[in-house]
Amino acid sequence: IAELGYWPSFHDAEVIAFSAERAFPFKRDETIAHLAVHVRQYESVGEGTTQYEQVLRKSVLVRLAFKGACDFDLSDFNHQNVINAITVSASGANESTGLLVNIESIWGFGGSLRCQSVEVENVEAVNDALSK
Repeated sequence: IAELGYWPSFHDAEVIAFSAERAFPFKRDETIAHLAVHVRQYESVGEGTTQYEQVLRKSVLVRLAFKGACDFDLSDFNHQNVINAITVSASGANESTGLLVNIESIWGFGGSLRCQSVEVENVEAVNDALSK
């Protein structure tokens, strides 16, 4: 929220990386998954005129952590991985993995997982000068 001015829906964002780590045998329920998502914020210039264009205003890499992650149903990681949204809701399955995370795919990576909690690990400004 501090970087973009609002909580993003992640519409048209690109998944850059996904990883999962299981807990050591002596540390139960510490499985964690990490998701890095590239979010771009555009601004309309000259709206309603022939000079209308979309200008890149901000570009950030959001790193999310899903603690106590399980029940992965993920697929189609590719060279772009454009998503429509990331939604988090109560799963109702049980208290230890009470959140259902849905990553809605437009192209490439998508799916769902359950977890105990979701945290924003880091938000990093990205220089998009070369990727326009």
